[in-house]
Amino acid sequence: MIGRSLFVLLLASILSTCSLAQQSKLIELNHADQMNGMVINGEQAREFIGKVHFTQIQENGDRVYMWCDRALQFMSANRIELFGHVKIIRDTTTITSDQGKYFGNERRAEVSSNVRLVRGASVLTSLFGQYYVEEKRAHFTGNVRLVDTASSITCKDLTYFESDAKSIATGNVRVVNLSNSATILGDSLVHFEASKYSIVPANPRLIQIDTSSSGVIDTLVVVSRTMESYQDSTQRFVAIDSVEMARGELSARSGRTTFYVKKDLIILQHHPIVWQAMNQITGDSIDVHLVEKRLRSVHVWGHAVAISRSDSLYHNRYDQLTGRELTMFFAHEQLDSVFVNNNATSLYYLYDKDKPDGANKSSGDQIIINFIEGKIDRIKIIGGVQGEYFPEKMLVDRESQYNLDGFKWYTVRPRRNRLTILDQVYD
Repeated sequence: MIGRSLFVLLLASILSTCSLAQQSKLIELNHADQMNGMVINGEQAREFIGKVHFTQIQENGDRVYMWCDRALQFMSANRIELFGHVKIIRDTTTITSDQGKYFGNERRAEVSSNVRLVRGASVLTSLFGQYYVEEKRAHFTGNVRLVDTASSITCKDLTYFESDAKSIATGNVRVVNLSNSATILGDSLVHFEASKYSIVPANPRLIQIDTSSSGVIDTLVVVSRTMESYQDSTQRFVAIDSVEMARGELSARSGRTTFYVKKDLIILQHHPIVWQAMNQITGDSIDVHLVEKRLRSVHVWGHAVAISRSDSLYHNRYDQLTGRELTMFFAHEQLDSVFVNNNATSLYYLYDKDKPDGANKSSGDQIIINFIEGKIDRIKIIGGVQGEYFPEKMLVDRESQYNLDGFKWYTVRPRRNRLTILDQVYD
């Protein structure tokens, strides 16, 4: 008797579970102004017209609500075709479109024409979409656009994971930061809505059109292997691996570059090189400061080397500065002054009425150089001063022998091309 009772209870439990599973697939009609019975392609169907409203209750108690102007319900297939002002709601997610289908057994919705998904502050639009109720996953194709409080994303295809508030976009991806209009382009993108973090893992390009207070318009272009965007309180972009940048007369390359939007600060790391007009700067780490979108200073930390061509007629002669720390200040986009600290050394070529006249090599604890219209006006050396003069006859055809430690001149540098790409060839 005990064994039979256990069997009956077990059977009842199985039947109850099956019944709940079947009930969870049922689509209930809540309201319609009119109903018509018919047969379509040999399948029994019901047509509902006017303020049509359906509900499907999930096994976990969640509900999917559907509204439309007209619907066709196919009984054996457990499928509904929806027409006119279609609206599907599940929890905090609302999908609207001109028409759609709902597959009760699969708990899947298909929507097309004027597709729109709204969840919290995020709004997504596309030409076609599918929503998987149990997985809380949606896939959209065709002119996809996702907008939240921080950014706007456009692409060909996008998959949205509701539980993680994560989006994966592919195909001509374009991300626009809504606060500063910086645009990132790439083949694909992963976006995390909650943390306001995005990553473009391949072929990214960043473009930002700047307008200074004086009305001067310039464009920043950056390319790298990978690019990250943080639109939280820090508002920064991080370009990683083979980074190349161009903006007016300023260009650079590095292994990693971070752009702090609010601070107007660019930090270059991992073998950085910065060019400004005819000046080339290298070091362990380089900070570029902008004021009102214009270059204000360049600060070099560790193994700092600054090089500029001495005279365009003498291609092997370069004025040079080295030290542990170097700061260059600019005014109106021209070099205004340079401060070199710790083991500061300079090599400066001399001219007498445009004719070469040797070179001075000086060193000290600190070197300060002032410029007028981009040309050296005065050099001041402080602490432990040492100096040496090389006459012209010692330099002719032997200039490279006098270059300072760390000297390397790069003849080709990144330049903006049609505002979207950079040259990729270096010495």
